[in-house]
Amino acid sequence: MSSKTALRPPDTRTVRRRVSLSDRIALRIGMSLIIWSRRTHHVRPSVDLATRNRLEREREQREAAWLVQGAAMHLWR
Repeated sequence: MSSKTALRPPDTRTVRRRVSLSDRIALRIGMSLIIWSRRTHHVRPSVDLATRNRLEREREQREAAWLVQGAAMHLWR
């Protein structure tokens, strides 16, 4: 972590705004739909071997890129 970063404490003087009724209703409906969909879909879709291998290769490539970038940043410091 850099020592040059200056952090300000959060502003405690902000006025708390009330959430509108339509936003509260929309949030409640959205959460209900999410919970309902998770309760009614118990079976995960099957992933074929080719797709699983492709996803694994992409994950390994991302991890390798992160390692190279992290090493480069470490050498740059």
